[in-house]
Amino acid sequence: MKSARSKSIVAVSVCTLVVLAFATAEVASAKKKHKTAAPIPTGTNASFTLDSMTFYGYFDNSPPGTAIAHPVIHGGAGGVGTFDDPITFAVAPEVQNKVPAGTRIYIPSLQKYFIMEDDCTSSGPGGVPVQGQGCDGELASGVNEFDLWIDGDPHKNAPDNPGSGSGNNDNNMTNCEDTLTASKVKVIMNATDGQAVNTKPLLNNGKCIE
Repeated sequence: MKSARSKSIVAVSVCTLVVLAFATAEVASAKKKHKTAAPIPTGTNASFTLDSMTFYGYFDNSPPGTAIAHPVIHGGAGGVGTFDDPITFAVAPEVQNKVPAGTRIYIPSLQKYFIMEDDCTSSGPGGVPVQGQGCDGELASGVNEFDLWIDGDPHKNAPDNPGSGSGNNDNNMTNCEDTLTASKVKVIMNATDGQAVNTKPLLNNGKCIE
């Protein structure tokens, strides 16, 4: 039979192990919280793996509509996806030293060019499980996020908005955004002309691109 002293030593040892386990978990959690996002390349036609590709549009823009923070070639968010008329996209203000207004990117999976013309802060429909906590919130967790304009303008025949249509509404726009949201997406930074382009709108008259 173990003495009382032996039992006491065992109890202390178990207690110590539990404390060490909690301390190790807290350190690991702290490291995870302070993870740094991968550097965004600034070279021409630089290949980059984007952590999170999300979307925003007419109904969840802030304020709702087509207003953008950094107009370059568009007076409001728009574009068809060609090199000459790329689609608006937004990034967190904290990375705009690497992705300034006017930066053109090309996304092979969508076969479209995009141009940085807007700020992305806490936006993101579909809630945290779908589109995360917004560009600046994701960046703080070590995640690079680009928010792409999906359009959704309900005003029929808007000449500068190929994704317009009276069939667009908040619900089908949000559903399309959530459907297209993706992670680990290949992006060509500071893209030059010459890539294959599909000008079919991401969302047109309530229908999401297939």
